[in-house]
Amino acid sequence: MILCCKSCGYCFESSEKDKPCEYCCGKTDILFTDEEVKSINRYELGKMINLTRDKYKFGNADFNEELWKSREYKEKVNEIKNINYKIRSHMITTGYCFDDYRIIEYKGVISGQVVLGTGFLSEFASSLSDFFGTEANYFSDKLERAKDAAIQRLIKKSISLGSNAIIGIDFDYIMFANNMIGVVANGTSVVVEKSTE
Repeated sequence: MILCCKSCGYCFESSEKDKPCEYCCGKTDILFTDEEVKSINRYELGKMINLTRDKYKFGNADFNEELWKSREYKEKVNEIKNINYKIRSHMITTGYCFDDYRIIEYKGVISGQVVLGTGFLSEFASSLSDFFGTEANYFSDKLERAKDAAIQRLIKKSISLGSNAIIGIDFDYIMFANNMIGVVANGTSVVVEKSTE
């Protein structure tokens, strides 16, 4: 079952129903029973906890606003650290598998898009490059930045689906009016695990 502290709103799993809060040692209440937890999609459980525990802010003599804010702040810091770790450790490939890993779940096709303006300096520098027959570094740098940003968006979407990898990544480059560059990264979001074979 999931217990919620009536003072700070901290939620945790427990097999005992009257266990004190692990964060502030306050009184706890059953937020979700084992049966309710099983019936809720595990990716939706976090949202459900956040919505449900807010009821303890009102008409609750044990509610402590300072503890509640302190707990929320620490959870946000931990969430940011967790997301940054997931981004760094997210596996990506243009292929369709990873050595020594097996795909256990397909989450769906996702895409990340970025549109950048080329800017006056890029236009001027590319004109000079065209005139002298040299490489246009300004445009290639813009494309590289746009591609990296598209990958980051793709990874964030994949993480939001509960995945830890993306397969089959490909890129499409689009030139819009007024010299705007669009980069679209596509891939399939999957959950992989280390193969035991």
